[in-house]
Amino acid sequence: MNQRKIGILLSYVNIIFQAILGFIYVPILLYYIGKNEYGLYQLIGSLIAYFSIMDFGLTAAVIRFYTKYKALKDRNGMENILAISMYGYLAVTAVCLVIGWLCYVNLDNIFGESMTPQELSEASQMFLLLLFNIAVTLSTMIFRAVINSHERFLFLKGLETIQLILQPVLVILILQKYPTAMAVAVAQTILNVVIISARIYYCFARLHITVKFHYWNHELFSDFRRLAVSVFAVSLIDQVFWKTNQVILGIVQGTAAVAVYSIASLIYMNYMALSTAISGVYLPHITELVAKKRPVQELSILFIQIGRWQYYLLALVATGFIIFGRQFILFWAGEGFTDAYVITLLIILPFTIDLIQNIGLSILQAMNCYGFRAKIYCLTGLLNLILAIPLGIKYGGVGCAFATGVAMLIGNGIIMNWFYSHSIKLDIRKFWWQIGKISAVVLVCLLIGYGIYYGLPFSGKIGFIIKIIIYTIIYGGVIYKLAMNDREKIKIKASIYNFKKNL
Repeated sequence: MNQRKIGILLSYVNIIFQAILGFIYVPILLYYIGKNEYGLYQLIGSLIAYFSIMDFGLTAAVIRFYTKYKALKDRNGMENILAISMYGYLAVTAVCLVIGWLCYVNLDNIFGESMTPQELSEASQMFLLLLFNIAVTLSTMIFRAVINSHERFLFLKGLETIQLILQPVLVILILQKYPTAMAVAVAQTILNVVIISARIYYCFARLHITVKFHYWNHELFSDFRRLAVSVFAVSLIDQVFWKTNQVILGIVQGTAAVAVYSIASLIYMNYMALSTAISGVYLPHITELVAKKRPVQELSILFIQIGRWQYYLLALVATGFIIFGRQFILFWAGEGFTDAYVITLLIILPFTIDLIQNIGLSILQAMNCYGFRAKIYCLTGLLNLILAIPLGIKYGGVGCAFATGVAMLIGNGIIMNWFYSHSIKLDIRKFWWQIGKISAVVLVCLLIGYGIYYGLPFSGKIGFIIKIIIYTIIYGGVIYKLAMNDREKIKIKASIYNFKKNL
């Protein structure tokens, strides 16, 4: 099994771990620290998340250009791009700390109306700790980019698996004695520093990288900067989509509303991870295809193939949540979180368009054509912000989610599909024809699912789980029989054969 397949497999293992641990972890956090403390933790986490994008797109640019030089076997180019990037990472870390300090001294002004003095004090301490966490992460992101470029996904994703398992264990141990949101932040910071140290050691001890400045190339720097700025702009708007709504709710509604929205956020972020698990490991491969000037038809075929696989999985989760989601949230989070069902649906349904096409983002990065995506994303992010504030004031989390869904449908759905078709020359018409045929089968599965939910005489949590398992099995059988093409069926059969052979 090659590293790319290992990366995809481990990504899904991590998603499963994250989902299972998260769904167990959140009720435990709510039990130990309560709804308001949990909302406080999510609110400060949402605010500090803005600083996580302050690599200004450097990581994507490093992967793109470092992989290009590696494909061309240019050792000096590889060393040089790392040296230039290292200076960039140190600069943006300094900027992050300065902006972070300005935010820290104004926390009272931002949240003074919606928080108690005790909450404000704890929020300030937590903000400083998480700011330190982000600074350490930003200054060392180059090492994660290098491991990604070398496609050493076993180590990269394996570390993430270890972090996923150890973090809740460490948090719960600390909460036994210190049941506060601050304790959760301390545990995360300690583990993050350990993981980062392991990446640094691996780069120098196993990959034998060298960071050395050889020459200044103005054209290279111009291309590097253009891609970095474009990726940064998209990352910034990502925070508008995924974090700003929680900040808005924290200001206009309070920490309880943030807690409800955070429950929905955990679900749709896991939903997003199901798609990025595949596309996330393909950037180095696509960059090599572009560097070697392979025809765009190859990229179009890859775009459709991966989109189909992503849709099979996402449609299972989306239809399953439509059928079982309301009762799931009631079992999982308890009373008082029912709005999270509507919030989640308002986001994941339009978001599915972008997720089944996110291999296109890797294609844009590899071609250094990410600028258009950045411009459109900025406009749709602005639309989201304009709509979310008044809707959030009047309708709370549901209003914010509606604003996000509309903005994503327009920007990520309609406009980006036009760009893929007319500028990149991907076969979007064929893509949607195939997705449309699959959707007809998915609709049949949805109707069957409602029959399972209302028709089977199982009750309670065990009965609920049995219904989900039955629906998943039937969905898989119907999709395999009616939606998959011959090539996909052969891959499924080969995977089953290899699995049995390795038992």
